[in-house]
Parts: sequence; C-alpha cells; structure tokens
Amino acid sequence: MSKFLRLVILAVATLIAEGALAQGVDTPQRGAPPPPVPAQAPSVESILLYGDRDDENHEQWETFFNQLVVRNVNVPSVYPVMPAPASRNGKAVLILPGGGYQFVSMQNEGFPVAERLADAGYTAFVLKYRTRETSRAPTEFLQDAGKAFRGLGTRRLQGFRVAVDDLFAAVDLVRKRCSQIACDGGSLSIIGFSAGARTVIGAMEDPEQNLAAANVALIYPPMLDPVAADPAVPMFLAAAQDDPLFKQGGFTLADSWVRAGGSVELHLYHSGGHGFGTALTGKTSQRWIDAYVAWLDEQNRLSAGG
Repeated sequence: MSKFLRLVILAVATLIAEGALAQGVDTPQRGAPPPPVPAQAPSVESILLYGDRDDENHEQWETFFNQLVVRNVNVPSVYPVMPAPASRNGKAVLILPGGGYQFVSMQNEGFPVAERLADAGYTAFVLKYRTRETSRAPTEFLQDAGKAFRGLGTRRLQGFRVAVDDLFAAVDLVRKRCSQIACDGGSLSIIGFSAGARTVIGAMEDPEQNLAAANVALIYPPMLDPVAADPAVPMFLAAAQDDPLFKQGGFTLADSWVRAGGSVELHLYHSGGHGFGTALTGKTSQRWIDAYVAWLDEQNRLSAGG
C-alpha cells in the first residue's frame, strides 16, 4: 500500500489525465465472482465473522500498482495463518491492515505480516473488515480515493463504526478458534495499520465494550489525539518522521500514554512516509517488524513472569 498511497495522494489526478491509469490496474473478468482467497494470499480459507448472515458478497479483489487490495467489503472475515507445529508458541495476533476504509491492504499490511509472525511461532489472523462503498469502476475508485487521501494530515481522521464492530466480532471468533487449535485466545495481541490502527483505537475507547487485548501495536496511526483508554495495556508504536500524520500530531499520542502511566515502545524512523508496511524500500523503516516481533516476545516473557 505504500506505493499505492503515495501515488494516490500525490499523482492520481495526473495519472487519470494522462490516461496512464489502465497500465497500473489489473481487474477481475467482468461478471466473475470475487475469489474467496486471492492467488497471492497464503493457502488458507477465510472464516466468516457473522456466519448466521446470508449477505451477497460484493467485495472486489484488485491489484493496483503491484499491491493487492480488497474493497467494497460487506461480508467481513478472518484469515488464519498458522505457524509450523514445531515452532508454535501458543500466542495469537490479530492483524488489521489499513486502507482509509476505502479498501483493505491485504498484501502490504496483511498476509506478509501474518507470515512473518507465523515464522516466529505466532498464530496470526488477518481481519478483512467492512469498508465504505466505492465505485466499482477502477478509474472512478482511484479518482475518489485521491480526493479522500489528499488531505491526509490536515484534519482529524474519522473512524468507521462497523469496522470497530468487526474488530470486536473478530476478537470473539479468534478466542473461540484458539480453543480448538492450541493458542491462547485470552492473551491476544492486536496490531493495526493506519485506518486499522484507528479502528483499534476506536475499540479501545469504546464506552460499552472492553477490547481486553494483552497488548496493542499501532503502525502509523493518527497521532493528533491521546488514546482515551486503559493505559495498563502495553503499546508498540511505529511511524516515520515524514508521515503527514506524524507531522500533524507529533508525539501527542505517545506522550499522553506515558503520562497516563502506560508503557510505550516507540520507533520513529527518519523516512518511510505513510504506509511503508512490508514494502522493501531500503529504508530503516522496513525493519519495524523485526522490532515488533522482539517486543512481542518480550511481552510474552514478562506476562509469564520471565
């Protein structure tokens, strides 16, 4: 999503005007049903969040600028990615990719993150939450997305309530699933990217439901406001100095969490922009996931009294 976001924010209007858009878009065949699992994803089956509902699936899997995304999601689900039995540590992580609620960045912030965590012994679950409805035509979608992202860092990011509802449903599902596959659903880690991080914050601040996460990671979240939630939850925070959201809010989120008595591991990278995810950019920001895995391992040792 990093390349996608940069192009959307900085050059969508130009691409459309020059007629170059079609060169960067791979679209499904007209009338073809959406694939339940894209070819680029791990060989896993998704688990529906609301199995008792019979909604017609309208989601669209597409590749924009070599990045797999899914949009118009109206049937949310979770994709489990399992560690090898010999390396399983019994811990679970729920992953919320970003996408500004216009799409879900399954490639840059979803499946590769899950695979890296699985390699480290964690049972990972990628949440495909509901998104806002967008034009089904790729050209119109990118034009509208450009308008939505153009003001990044100039205003407060609004949450999306149904995504928060999907997060709570996913937590319940993961806990039930863990009881069947030898992972500890009662000690669940949650990581969110951009809009996914905004969703995690919304769930943490919910006045009626308790997210009850063992720890949370917020990767390039909105930084402008404090998180009004229980500071007893350890937090991992990663962002780049040249991210418009960091320029907007600075250290407000991290500083307020520490002042409230919370624990923060903060990684601020010199460059990487917004949405660096798992992209191999050659910048130090691409190493955030190694720091995150090390932090997760430490959190597990601390919770075990080690």
